[in-house]
Amino acid sequence: MTALVLLACGFAGGCADSSSRPSGAGAPPSIPGGPDPVVLRVSRGGGTVTAYAYPSLDSVIWRSSSKAPSLGHIIAFGAEDGYLAATDAFGAPVRVDLRVGSVTSERKDTLTTVSSADGSAVYAMTRAGDLTRFTPSGGDWRFHPPLPASALFAQADGSLIVAGVLKKRVVVWRVRPPGQTVSDSISFDVGGEPAAIEKTLATTSGTVGDRIYFGAHESVIVVRTRDMGKALEVDLGNPVVSIAATPSGDRLFIALAEQKAVRIIDRFEEGLSGKIRLPAPPTELRMDPLGRVLLARGAGDSVFIVSLGSDELQGVVRSDWRGDLPLVLPDGSIALARGVNVVLANPATLAEGRTIAGGGKDFWHALRWNGFRPRAAGLDEPVRFRTSAPRDAAHIDSTADGDTLAPPVVASAPPAAPAADRRDVRSDTTVSPEFTVSFATVLDERQARTLASNIRVNGQVPRITTSERAGKTLYRVVLGPYPTRDEAERVGRASAQSYWIFRGAP
Repeated sequence: MTALVLLACGFAGGCADSSSRPSGAGAPPSIPGGPDPVVLRVSRGGGTVTAYAYPSLDSVIWRSSSKAPSLGHIIAFGAEDGYLAATDAFGAPVRVDLRVGSVTSERKDTLTTVSSADGSAVYAMTRAGDLTRFTPSGGDWRFHPPLPASALFAQADGSLIVAGVLKKRVVVWRVRPPGQTVSDSISFDVGGEPAAIEKTLATTSGTVGDRIYFGAHESVIVVRTRDMGKALEVDLGNPVVSIAATPSGDRLFIALAEQKAVRIIDRFEEGLSGKIRLPAPPTELRMDPLGRVLLARGAGDSVFIVSLGSDELQGVVRSDWRGDLPLVLPDGSIALARGVNVVLANPATLAEGRTIAGGGKDFWHALRWNGFRPRAAGLDEPVRFRTSAPRDAAHIDSTADGDTLAPPVVASAPPAAPAADRRDVRSDTTVSPEFTVSFATVLDERQARTLASNIRVNGQVPRITTSERAGKTLYRVVLGPYPTRDEAERVGRASAQSYWIFRGAP
């Protein structure tokens, strides 16, 4: 069975890899420090998403509980909530929750451009030209833009920056959902035919840090997201084919039509700063997530490897060019697609190393995340109190003044009678179990109410319940109760917040 790969470096896999390891491939590359590098893999035809502890690509550390459709591209990953946003083979948004293993897909509209900043809120443009937003609780916003959108730039503050074409001008504006008005905008006169400008915008745009960049016919434009001001506008004299930015956004690498080179734009020099010559015109660029090398697609199965340390061509390798591969892995090794197999090339010498048999049948993605680390058993052990109501779990957060309470509260109660014997004395009918969704338990009422005001599920806002502990009042933010655990879980997931389910009424 094929799988989708997450690369995680912090896991010390003890399993031997079943791939071949030719000798003379160069010294093994090292993995930089930081969050665990993890590899996700899933069958290209769709299936269970599987995470591996890199570099042990046969050491599975996690599997999704739901099956994913055939994936096309990864859009964004939010390490805080563990959401991975992607598009399927038809361009529909897909969200994988790496915390609970669920996979959701939106197919209500035929969508074109898709963008996300954190993997949670996914923005898209419908075929009808409307903008829409999908969150873990569903589609909750729709906006008819003043002109057709060609590029979307989801922002970390929840706003959406949109670029469209009006005759020979590129218009960039911001909208703040759930609002229905444009808050600020800027426009550029770039020349050229509108159709050519629209095509360039749709295929050569991106967000890095506090800036968005895009190609507009023969120009590259950079806009500050803070104030919607022009940061840079460079006329390159040839149509822009592809743009790739370093992770810091300090440099942009641009492929131009019929040019055997990659041009470099430096944000500090505010213009062109160099050129890297290549054996043939590149048609697409792909950046290493850590900014060590640049991949450039050549003719056929040729891939040019450019070292960003020296800004020189390092060599040429062979690989099919797909939405996921070739891919630079956390240690710098380059995963090359060779039909049904994947071959890893040494980052220093480009010599071919191990072959992952059948790896070409999978969709690959590498990321860094600490969320797959095993938890100490004591962290999930409940604290028991004689006076509290029965609870499976509850959450104790830090208070505003830094005071932190103990872990989850669970009552010490005698074993429950069988369900058939549990009777309501007043009605002599069987009492069904109830389940409550708990979002937090804090010592400060104002903090609890602030937390509750930021959560809404199906029009409902959590309420605050109180209890006493060691002379202090605890304020719990809860929804429910619900008749089944499944219903409570559905509400918890729809909230897009961390939550716990406990048995019984609050």
